[in-house]
This record gives sequence, C-alpha cells and structure tokens, in this order.
Amino acid sequence: MKHPDEQGKTIDIREILALILRRKWLVVIPVILVSAIAVAGSLLLTPLYSSSTIIWIDKPQNVSRELVRIIGGESRQRLSGEDRRRQLQALQNEITSQTYLHQLIRDLGLDNDPEVALQAAQMRQDNPGLSLEDLKYHILVSRLRERISASFVGNDQIQITVESTDPAKARDMVTQLTTILEQEKSKYELEKILDNQTFADNQLLRMEHEYQLALDSFTAAQGRLTQQQLPEHISSQENRQEILSDIDQTKREINDFSDESTAIESQLAQWDLSRARLRYTDSLVTLRTRIDGQIATFATMMEKYAWNDQNITNVNVRLNNNARFLEKEIERAVHEQYASYPENQQLLLRRHFVVRENLDILNSRLSQLRQSLDKLDERISSLPRLQVDLAELEREVADARIYRDAFRSEETTVEIISERAKDRTKYKIIEPARIPLVPFWPDKKKIVVMGILLGLVIGGAAVFLAEMMDNSFKRVDEVEQLLDLPVLATIPRIDKLPMMR
Repeated sequence: MKHPDEQGKTIDIREILALILRRKWLVVIPVILVSAIAVAGSLLLTPLYSSSTIIWIDKPQNVSRELVRIIGGESRQRLSGEDRRRQLQALQNEITSQTYLHQLIRDLGLDNDPEVALQAAQMRQDNPGLSLEDLKYHILVSRLRERISASFVGNDQIQITVESTDPAKARDMVTQLTTILEQEKSKYELEKILDNQTFADNQLLRMEHEYQLALDSFTAAQGRLTQQQLPEHISSQENRQEILSDIDQTKREINDFSDESTAIESQLAQWDLSRARLRYTDSLVTLRTRIDGQIATFATMMEKYAWNDQNITNVNVRLNNNARFLEKEIERAVHEQYASYPENQQLLLRRHFVVRENLDILNSRLSQLRQSLDKLDERISSLPRLQVDLAELEREVADARIYRDAFRSEETTVEIISERAKDRTKYKIIEPARIPLVPFWPDKKKIVVMGILLGLVIGGAAVFLAEMMDNSFKRVDEVEQLLDLPVLATIPRIDKLPMMR
C-alpha cells in the first residue's frame, strides 16, 4: 500500500495532466498563433548580412640595435587586458574615423542612395547652413559607425566586420575598408620611417656638433692644465716662497728709499726747491718703458721658473743695467735742465729724482709680484679642479662619440628600412572577405523557439485563468465537503453510447 503523501502526489499530477488535456486547445492555439505571428514578423524584417576579414599586422624594428641598446628600448611584454582593450578601442576609432569613412563612401558611391538623399533633404530644413552633401555624409557616417566593428583574433591579427542589408555590399565595404586601412597604415609607416630618417640626420648633425664641442672643450682643458702645470723639477710651493721673499725684499727697499726721499724733500724745502720737476726726455721715456716691461716679464717668469733659473738671471741683469742707465740719463737731464743751479743743488735734485724713479719702479715691481703670487695661488688651487674637469670632459667625449656612432648606424638602418618598405607589405590579409549566404539577423530559429515558449506561457496562463473561473465540481471530496454527506457511488463519464442493433 502506498504512502498517503505519495498517493496525493500521484493524484495531483494526474489531475494536472487531465486538466491540460481537458483544456489542451487553450495551450495549442496560443502556441500556434504566437509562433505564426513570430515567423510572419521575421519575414517582414529587413535581413542584415555580415562579412568580415582577418588581417595580420607586421611590426618591424625601425631602430638600430645599437641605438636601442644606448637609449633603452621597450622590451616586448605580454599586454594586459586593459592594454588590449585600449588598443582595440584605438583601432575601432581609427577605422570609423571620418577620414576612413569618407574615403569608403567616395570609393563605393554610397552617397548615391536616393533614400539617404531624401533624408538629407528633410534634415536640411532644420539645418539650412549645411550643404546637402555634408548632410548625406553625416547620415552615412553615423550609419556606418554602427555597422563596423573590429576585434583581436590573435596577438598580431585583427578582424574587421561590416554589416549591411545587401550581402554583396557588406563584402565590398569590408574589402574596401581593408584596402583603405592598408593604404593609410602603409603611408603612415613610410612617413614615420622618413621622419625617423630626418630625425636620424638631424640627430647625427647635432651629435657631430656636440662631439666636436666636447672634443674642443677637452683639448682646451688639456691646454689649460698644461699651462697651469710647472715642469716636474719645479715646485709651485717653492716658487711661491721665492715670490714672497722677493716681495719682502722689495718692501724693505721701498722703505729705505722712502726714508731717503723724506730727508731729501726736507733739504729741498730749505732751498725752496720743493716744486722742482724733471722734464722727461725721449731717452728717459724709452728706458722707463723698457724697465716696466722687464718687471712684468720678471714677475711672470717667477710663476714658472726657479729663482736661480738662467732666464730669470738674464732678466735681472738687464733690469739692473737699465736701472743704472736710467740714473745716468736722469743725471744728464738734471744737468741740462738745472745748469744754472749750484753744484750741490744739482746733486740733491739728481738724487731726488733718482730716488723717486726707484720708488716708482719698486712699487711697480711689488704690484707685479703680488699679481704673480695671486695667479700662482689660483693655479695651485685650480689644478685639482682642472684635473677633475678634464676627467669629466674625457667621459663626455667618450659618450658623445658613442652617440654619434649610434646615430651613424641608425641613419644607415633607416635608409635600408626605407628602401625595403617600398616593396614590402606590412599588412597581409589571411582571411579575405566573402559574400555571406545567409543573414545573421533576424535568427528565424531563435524567433520560432521564442514564439513557442511565449505561446506556452500564454497558454498556461489561459489554462490557469479558465480553471480559476470554472465553478463546477471536479472531485468527490468537493461534493462531500459542500453537502456534508458521503458519496455512495460515482458514475463514470460516458462520452458516446453504443448504437443498438
């Protein structure tokens, strides 16, 4: 004996099946009607055909390996999903740009469509400032952008798909769009190669110039270092000490002559000769000029030679000789200019002018020696800096030479690539577009299935409503519950009686 629950389930399922069979036309009729309407509606829809092509994109290296090694090239890494999405969006924007689509419209004569011309004429009423041609292109570009798509089907492979109501036109549009893409990309790549060549030429000129400047700076620094350096047997510190010693000696001589000049001026004041002046002769001017030049030469030599060097000895000898000649020339000039003065006054004036000239010469010598000392100190302090600068310039020359050679190699590489690019196809069609045999939309099978499902839903709802609105007795327990009396017997339904013979 079955469990009561299981017996109830069997009764419920049977009742449901009986209900469906009893009201089967409420299910069948909506299914047939809705499916028929769906099929009829799909026949009224304008079918859309899709044609596509697959293109392989080559990515050659347009930069020499030497330059990539120097400036650092991008390593080929696996692109992330976001990078591929951006690349795909860029490609989609490119093939649906006005440049591409206008060319596509002109090549295939898509603007000759009467329907488009009529729609453009209607739009012109609201846009009187635009020409009919502009409006037609606007309409066509908007339509084409909705029907053109691009996708990646591999690392270097893209698929371009075009939808149209005409299968042949779909094939023609995707073929022509591929041609435009190849032309534009090839033109862009060639322009890029030419730009790279121009860039390489300009950079080579700049690198040549920078290399020459670096080389000139290095050579000049070497010259400055050579000038600053003393011979190995001469020490800068020793020269500095000799110059300081000479400065001290010169200061003592200046003090001695200053004291003597003070005493002489006192005597001149007693004889009322304080205003006496010596008129310089040509010989005096020549001697004094020669002495000043020899002082400058002596001070300069003290920077480079030892104090006992023969060159410095010779200058000192000539300087002392000219000093004696100057004294004799002063004596002769005083004798000529003050011949009427007593002998003792002439002697005093002669000594006065000699002392003054010696003071002037010694002060000039002191000034020149101090300048030489400053230069020597600067040389001593600048030598380490010059050596560092020279090492840095040497590195700059080496770097500039590397870059110059790299751009020379780049120039040759670009020239080769430019020549090869003229006969080289970078974009290869590996799956040409074909005329689609069947439309991709509307999908009649899917529409029929959806119509059947919708009919079943509607039929089921109709059965449910009909059952809810039916007040007749369907089960024995309903009668017993209503009458509160037990049912003694039931008579089965007899659809047809047998005919009596």
